[in-house]
Amino acid sequence: RRDAEAHDSARTIVRPSDNCQSNGSSIAAKRAPRRVVHALWITAGGAFAGLAGGCASNAGALAAAGGAAGSEVAGTGYMHTVYTRGVAPDSATLHIYLSGDGTPFLDPHHVSDDPTPRRPLALELMLADPTPALYIGRPCYEGRATEAGCSPALWSQARYSEAVVASMSAAVASLAAGAPRARVTLIGYSGGGVLAVLIAQRLPRIGQVVTIGANLDIDGWTRLHGYSALAGSLNPAAFTAWRSTLAQIHFVGAKDRNVPSTLVVAFAASVPTAQVRIIDGFDHRCCWVEQWPRLLKTIAEND
Repeated sequence: RRDAEAHDSARTIVRPSDNCQSNGSSIAAKRAPRRVVHALWITAGGAFAGLAGGCASNAGALAAAGGAAGSEVAGTGYMHTVYTRGVAPDSATLHIYLSGDGTPFLDPHHVSDDPTPRRPLALELMLADPTPALYIGRPCYEGRATEAGCSPALWSQARYSEAVVASMSAAVASLAAGAPRARVTLIGYSGGGVLAVLIAQRLPRIGQVVTIGANLDIDGWTRLHGYSALAGSLNPAAFTAWRSTLAQIHFVGAKDRNVPSTLVVAFAASVPTAQVRIIDGFDHRCCWVEQWPRLLKTIAEND
């Protein structure tokens, strides 16, 4: 069992320059909930908001307002929504953002009809990034929950499954090919960080992976909160041979109760190329978007 003690060599504490509060907006759309057996009321993307049905975000409008162009890309069996800004064939750097888990469950007995994050925080991070960047949606997210091949398992117990990781890996590889000279960094928020490390491990083109409040040991995370195990999902903490060419930077808020820093530090202790940066005053949501341009400068040296 992984030692949960902090390792100073992998731990850096960063203090913010000022205080801030997150103020994202969302658009609620009620849908008839599905009944599930042994449902687990969990999300790595943030606290449950208590609505009676699934909820669509305002991602498209937010992306357009931020100057990002919408499109889609095929993975392996699933289509993925994409928002792109500033990416060109001659881009030297490319940042690819992955979203959190959103709203897999509505309550202990009902799975959401649409897991799309109510607040598209990963998209907000992308729009705050001056680097050529794009956001890629997960299978069955961004209003695609009724498309062929989609089922509640893909955003609940199997949210980090082989099917999800394989489709996203293919989509990321296809998008990265559009900037063939760029050094590519994957950036994942919350559960998107879990997918980011799983995808980055498979694609040698990815030189760096950055996570924010990511539950990188999914077994340890579910035990901590008393949740049911994520059967069918891949656990990054179970990996024993990470690519030596893959730099890893894991941000976590000192006040994050969803993903405590001890879980992230324990994961990084066995990954030689990993760094953990604990940000004083931050929790799972505050104040990543507001401070993201400043925090990006701390990883620029690795781009």
